[in-house]
Amino acid sequence: MKAAVLGANTDLGRRIVLRAEEEGINVTSIVSTPADLAGNGPIIIKEPQELEVRELSRFHVFIDALSFPQIRSFKRGEEPLSQLQQKLAEAGTIYLGVGDCSLLYTDESRTQLTAESDLLQAMGGGSSDPRRCLELYQRMLCWPDLRWILFCPPLLLDTHSYGRGRFELTGNVLPIGLDGSSRIALSDFVSALIELLKVRSALNTCISVRGLQP
Repeated sequence: MKAAVLGANTDLGRRIVLRAEEEGINVTSIVSTPADLAGNGPIIIKEPQELEVRELSRFHVFIDALSFPQIRSFKRGEEPLSQLQQKLAEAGTIYLGVGDCSLLYTDESRTQLTAESDLLQAMGGGSSDPRRCLELYQRMLCWPDLRWILFCPPLLLDTHSYGRGRFELTGNVLPIGLDGSSRIALSDFVSALIELLKVRSALNTCISVRGLQP
């Protein structure tokens, strides 16, 4: 499998690159500047809007570690996803974006997204901008030719713990444990994202993950 990682010099992007290489995936890092890179694969130094269809068509999957996690860094309509969605559709490359917990449903009734509820304020969590994420998500739903998956973390993406190494891929509902918590270690989240690459996942949907006890 050939994968591209956009934002490969962010903390999240570096972790994705290294974990993917451990699993034998051919990874190309896509960055605006060559600083703080990890891994041994090819590098493309370009702004997202400069990428061409022929370049994108070389990859089975395009992993975006920027558009939703760092949405506050972009003006509306200038997120990498907005600039690349048509090219990705023409290239036939699957878009795998790191999403946001705000895009998951609050419960199994699937009548309300977390972004539309009081959960984020009541329980804390989410590291991005729920309203902006929801706006981008709603625009994405209007791009019928794009094949996409959003991999959304629970409420808390724990960057400090080492992780347990055990997790379970779930659907588009916010995972909440029996103790009322909704969290996963970043290392486990990245491992789960790589696991998602290896299984046949449904397209055009959000997917999440829950950490499991050892």
